[in-house]
This record gives sequence, structure tokens and C-alpha cells, in this order.
Amino acid sequence: MRHKIRWIALSSVIVALTVAAILFFTLDQKYDLHYTVSAPQVKEGTLEIVLDVQSTPLSKDRTVSFYIGDKNIAIQSCTGADGVSVPAQQTDDALSFALKRGGKVSLVYQISLGASGKHGQRGSVREDYCVFDGGQALLLPMEFYQDGYPQEEAVVRSLQVSMNPREGWTAVLPFEELREVSWADAYNLSNDAFAMGNFTQYFSAEQTGGAAVYGLAGEEARFSEDLSSGVAALRAYYAQRFGMEEQPYQILLLPDDGEAVIGGAGIHSVCATFDETSRRDWELLSHRMFHAYFDSRIPTQTFHAAPNLWFYEGLATYYENASMSALPEKQREQLGIRPEWQFQSLFNRYLTIRIKDPALFSFAPMDEALISESEGRKEFLHYIQAPLVVKLVEDRASELSGRQDAVLHAILADPDADFSCAALLSDLLGAEAGEVYNRWFQSEELLPLWEEADPSYPEQRALDDVADVETMLASWMTSQLGQYPCDLPDLETARRLQNLPIFQEASFADAETEQLVKEHCPVIWTLLKQYALRAQVCGVPFDEPMLRYALLADEENLQKWEDWLTTQGVPVDNTRANIQGESS
Repeated sequence: MRHKIRWIALSSVIVALTVAAILFFTLDQKYDLHYTVSAPQVKEGTLEIVLDVQSTPLSKDRTVSFYIGDKNIAIQSCTGADGVSVPAQQTDDALSFALKRGGKVSLVYQISLGASGKHGQRGSVREDYCVFDGGQALLLPMEFYQDGYPQEEAVVRSLQVSMNPREGWTAVLPFEELREVSWADAYNLSNDAFAMGNFTQYFSAEQTGGAAVYGLAGEEARFSEDLSSGVAALRAYYAQRFGMEEQPYQILLLPDDGEAVIGGAGIHSVCATFDETSRRDWELLSHRMFHAYFDSRIPTQTFHAAPNLWFYEGLATYYENASMSALPEKQREQLGIRPEWQFQSLFNRYLTIRIKDPALFSFAPMDEALISESEGRKEFLHYIQAPLVVKLVEDRASELSGRQDAVLHAILADPDADFSCAALLSDLLGAEAGEVYNRWFQSEELLPLWEEADPSYPEQRALDDVADVETMLASWMTSQLGQYPCDLPDLETARRLQNLPIFQEASFADAETEQLVKEHCPVIWTLLKQYALRAQVCGVPFDEPMLRYALLADEENLQKWEDWLTTQGVPVDNTRANIQGESS
């Protein structure tokens, strides 16, 4: 009997060892990532990051590759647990090295912050704070950047980010640890804001519907109860639409010291320069909140690339404008917000550029991939044209169903479905879907949002709309084209000329469109008439693809216009002051 027991025990041990051996040689556990971030004072505007890549005994030998393609990076060292250098291969896009079973590699690198972005300086290291987004500073596995890689498949077992703050600083992190990290986690991490500095919490999550609000210490005057009420109102607005009551969120609001900074905007956190008295800053905050809610509910790649990205950004910008109605009345009055004017302002910008510069800014939204190399044209589509397309669909869907937020609710009703704009329109608009899709999704036809016109819309606000879109496009396009002349509105000159027969006869579109523009916004009609007259005086056809450059960047034509104005008794001293190039 004893021999039998011993044999059974020995057999059990053998089986256990065999199973362990099989597991050892067949299992391949994922690896762990731990980032430790410092902001050394010896090198301005730079982060130093230690990335520890840890394998487990149940992980096979592998080569790990990290994406570095869009980063201003300097590798300091790459060593194993024994301190011995590990060879690393670096290309334009990737950094790779071997990771042994149960091994550890420490990669030390530096990243420069502060690149110019569409909403300001991307990341910053200052005397009293350091902020950055995850995609800017944290190297992530190449799998997350590969087309066709399964978005549900986890690549990393665990991921942590630690801060090594300067003396007196505190860290504000969007999460403690991510487990089984897949594409959606990596995408959200790339957008989230990370911060350390002289930060303090001014409002708790309980005060604002789940959003803890931080700012620099000693700035109590910037964080009024009105600010708390505004944040809470936007949170409630989106919670109602997305059915998510208490989504944890961090808002870090930086002081405006003359240079805008964006430190990230993801599902967990947002960090940006913020002025409580700026309507634009409230719009941007709302836009970023929309993305946070949407990406939490629909963690898929579907909406993050053409041909659907434009519609997603259009949806976010649509709600950026629609949500302004949710702000408390006192704030709306202080900010000059009239909810019914939000989309008229957007349509004013759209009309101005579509008519003045059709060669560059006439395109079908579904052709987004064809214009992806032009940042300026893509920005125009995403943030000016697309939200108006969404509004057109939303208005028609609401008329048919009697329900608000029809577009968003249709998407949320089946978040796992393969999204397509054509299918969405079919569900929402029925028999009208084909016409809407063909005319405003697949063609360059001018959007018919003339009913947005409000006769009480202030003349100065219309001028601001034109100036804002001109300045915006100059900043977007100049980096691509070297110079994009910015034609700031000169209504005074136009008013001096508007009674001349030649002014009335100048044409910027067919008679029906001109009449629609005039009824919608007389200021824009007058400015476009002036532009058409200028083309006529300079002898340049209005349909010339390079009309803007011919009128605003050609010295001979600049002189022709000034000479002609002089013959009409119009002062020309400040004519060229309204044209800006790279300085815009």
C-alpha cells in the first residue's frame, strides 16, 4: 500500500511538472510597461522618461517595437536588469529591441514638448507646471498603429505611469493602471492629459457631475462658482444624451499668459488654457467633453479614420455649438451666447470661404481621404462644413420623428454595428436619404441652411465671423502652402463703393445664390460683392483657382486695386493692412 501511495504521489508530481513544462513552453504572457516621467530643469521644454519593459517567466522571447514616428525624441540609454546595454534598432517610425523570457529592459529617452498645434502649444514645461498628452510623450507598441491589427486584442498585460515631480509639485494622473491594454486603451491614453506642478483641486467631482477641476494654486479668483456651475451644466447635458451619470473626469484649467497650451483631451482628462470669460474656450471645453463621452460609449476604430472621421468630428462640433444652450442664463449673457446664433455664425464662416475660395474648399465630405494630406482643407471639413451637414441631417430627422438628438441616439442604439453614413441616413430619413446622401455627402453642392438667418444678428458679429475664419484658415494653410493671404473684412471700403453701378453688377455667384446670401447675411453679401469687384478691376476671372493669390499676393494687382480706389475717392492708406500672410 505504501508503495502504491508513493507511486500515486510521484505520478502526481510528474503530471504537475509536465503541465508546468507544457505551460512554460507554450504559454506566452504579455509584458508590462511602466513609465516614470521627470521634467529636468537643466533642459527647457523637455521630459525625461524611463520606460521599464518587463517580461514574465511565462512569456516567450520576443522583439518589442515602439512607435516613434511623430515624436521629437532622443534616446539616452537602453539597458537590461543587469545594467548591460541592450542593442536597439531605430528607424524613422520604430524603436525595437529584444526582450527575453522573464527579462527587463529599461529605455531612457527625452521628449521635447511645445510643438505648435491648431489650438495652441502642444504640451509645456513651465516654472510652475508640466503638462502633456500621452501620445506625445509615451512610447506605445507598434501593434496599435498597424492597419488591420485586431482592435479587441490585448497587447500589453499592464501599463502604469508614474510622475517624478519637482519639489513642491503634485501629480495629476488620469488613471492608476490599465490592464489587458487593447487599441481603445492605447487611443484613450494617447489623448489623455498628464500633469504635475503647483496644482490644487478647486472643485470636487461631487460639485460638477463627476469632473474634478484643477488649477494652479493661488488662483482662487479664476475659479468662481459660475465656472463650477458651467462645468456641471455641460456634464449634465452630455450625461443626459449619453445615459452616463457619473463618468469620472479630470479638468485642468491653465492660466492664459498670452500663449495657448493644450495638454491633452481624452476620456479621463482634459488640460488646456482657459478663460472663463471666453465663449470660444467654453465651446472647446464642450467639444472635448463630447469626445470623452462618445469614446467611452463607443470604443472602436470605426470613427477615427476616413470615411467616417469627418462625420464624427462634425458631430462633436455640432454638439459643441448646441450645448451652449445648457449653460446657465447668467453665463450665456456674460459670454454673449445666443443659442440660436451658434449655427448662423458657423454658416457665415462656411459661406464666406466656400464662395471666396472654391478651388480649395469645394469637396464632397465622403472624399475626406482625398484631401487628408492638406491639413487646412481637412480642418475646414471637420470643424466648419461637417457640423453643418450633421445639422442638416439632424433637423430633417427631427422633423420626421419629432425627437431631438436623433443622429446621436441612432448611433448609440447599436454601438457595435459597422457604421456607415448611408445606412444611418436610411434609418433616419427613409425616402429622403438618397437625395441627402447624393447632394451633401457625395457632392460639392452648397449646403442649404439659409433658414438659420436671424434678422437681429449683429453686424459686428458677422464681421467677426469673417475675420475669424480668415485668420483660422491662414494659420491652417500657411504651413502647407508657405503663405495663405488672410483677407480681413474691410466693410468701410465696401460701403463707400456699394452704390456704384459697377459694384452692384459685380458677380460672385448665380443670381439665386447671391439673393440667398443677401437675405441670409447682408454683411457677407457686401463683402463678397467687394471681392468680386476687386477681381473685375484686376482683370482676374472670379472662377480662377488661384484667385486669392492673384488678388492678395500679386504686387501688380494690389497696385491696380489701390489705383482704382483712388480714382473713386476712397482712401487706400490701410488697404494692405487687411492682408496678412505667415504672421497670421
